[in-house]
Amino acid sequence: MMRRRAIGWLAAGGLVFACSSEPGELADAAGETIAERDESDPDERARAEAADPALNEAVVIGLPQLPRKFDPLDDLEPWAQRIADDLVFEGLVRRGGERYPWVEPAIADRCEVDREYAVATVYCHIPTGILFHDGSELTIDDVVYSLGHWVDPRRGWIRQRHGLANLQKVEIVDGPRGAAASERDPGRWVQIDFDKREPLALESLTAVKIVPHALHRASPARFALQPIGTGPMKLTTIGQDRIVAERFAEHHDEARRTTTGKVVLRAIADGAQGLTALRRGEIHLLVEVAPIHIPVELGKPGMASRFQAWLVSPPEWDMLLWNVAAGSQADLPLRRALHDALPFSALARSVYGAPGLASEAPVDLHDPTPIDLDELADIKAGEPVRGGLLALPSLDDDARALAGAARTLDELDWPIERGLRQRSTGQLRMTLTWDGQTGRGRSVFEQIETAWHSIGIPVPQASASWTFLISLMRKGDFRVALVHFAGHGDEDLYPLFHSRGATNLAGVDDDQLDTALSDYRAARDRAARDAAKQRIAARLAELRVVSILHAPAQVLLATRRLGDIEFIDDMPRLDVLHLSPDAIDWHRDDAGAGRAGLEAAAQD
Repeated sequence: MMRRRAIGWLAAGGLVFACSSEPGELADAAGETIAERDESDPDERARAEAADPALNEAVVIGLPQLPRKFDPLDDLEPWAQRIADDLVFEGLVRRGGERYPWVEPAIADRCEVDREYAVATVYCHIPTGILFHDGSELTIDDVVYSLGHWVDPRRGWIRQRHGLANLQKVEIVDGPRGAAASERDPGRWVQIDFDKREPLALESLTAVKIVPHALHRASPARFALQPIGTGPMKLTTIGQDRIVAERFAEHHDEARRTTTGKVVLRAIADGAQGLTALRRGEIHLLVEVAPIHIPVELGKPGMASRFQAWLVSPPEWDMLLWNVAAGSQADLPLRRALHDALPFSALARSVYGAPGLASEAPVDLHDPTPIDLDELADIKAGEPVRGGLLALPSLDDDARALAGAARTLDELDWPIERGLRQRSTGQLRMTLTWDGQTGRGRSVFEQIETAWHSIGIPVPQASASWTFLISLMRKGDFRVALVHFAGHGDEDLYPLFHSRGATNLAGVDDDQLDTALSDYRAARDRAARDAAKQRIAARLAELRVVSILHAPAQVLLATRRLGDIEFIDDMPRLDVLHLSPDAIDWHRDDAGAGRAGLEAAAQD
């Protein structure tokens, strides 16, 4: 599990946390806890770190493709976001903990939610002495600039997608409203106002990273290629074939200083090449491996003793979003028939090239699952997969589902006349809204068009820029939209699917779903939050608000030299990766004849 810093609680004035090592231990006037003060000799620490082998050997990760841009005030692809969150940047708070408010301290050493004003105001104290990677000191102006960037009206859509739709204003204050003189620190507090009640205000603020305002304002494009943050590692190389992050020795939080000195991310597009590099010890972690390609490789002799593997499914989905409020598809039985007619097997085989995780709603209910490598021993090419891997679905499944959907449409009084489904009121046409770009989106559209047309349903397309399409969808002017949705494992879906949600484009209005979404926001511990997620997923499936076309399922492989791997959103947490000094290194020259023999047996 993730190593976490505790959050202390105060009863007066609202919800407060302070950096602490034990629950209930509060920050002193200097914004630092007694337990966290480090009285050791800096030179002695430096010598100890220089002699530590863990800090002198890089952890190497193989990725199919390297991210290129790292501006945390813009949209980031998943691995750029992981690097930004774990290594390079920090917000006032970061996600963590198994209880409300679901955050841990980061840059701010103290935050308070003003309950008197219905959780519409947050105060955070910014300590002195926090350094950016270039050696400059973080200022309150950096904080206000970074938060203010999100308040900009032009960023309304990204703000909504990160649960910050109600973020209204940021200003510098002397302390929380009504705070005692001892709690005030003029010019070191920020007041963050929301224009509506926001129960998960602190958790939503984890999306906002703090950047040096002068560098970012001068050239956001350059900053994206040369990022500077306050995180525990700094990027020293961003090349075509590798990205190198090195330990930031001046990081302000002793508890978050990384246990490894360097993390290297290598571009390895070819899966076979990646497996070879892993076997040779050139990389320690290989991610995003398609399950269909590797059962024979994992079943070779000696693999279970040298490697560990997980089936992971990051919280992202390709899906259809239905307009459930108006149009012929607002009829639930018809919507279910259209869902059944979707070519799920053909999409998995011809578009994605891999099986997806069975999923009925964009709710992350799947934890990383260990793969039993012993179960794969001696597996031969063409044999059914086992040990926890997924098999490609059969095209026969599509044919059976399509025939069933056709019968259902007949029963719903949508008979075929001259090759088209129609009745006295007109034809059954299902316009598909999407951005019209070439690539995977077009391939998905073509597969759906072919399947629905085969049972008499024409599929016109409405394609334009997403800015324009979103404006239409807000008015309810669409039937079904092809979208890609990505978020966190603990994504707050209230804005998307609550009847009063700011981005409820589907127009769903259901009391049971509203209750489950509100219960998620009100959950005070992990059990309550997970129970609410289960109910949200079940109700979205019952109402068929979405149709999940593909939920990616990938294999993550790691050498056993790596210590315990912690996952966030089914991706490895990078700042705690380290090589275990006690693990057997199968690749040392002096490994011995027996070990060398086993190594040879495991090679091609």
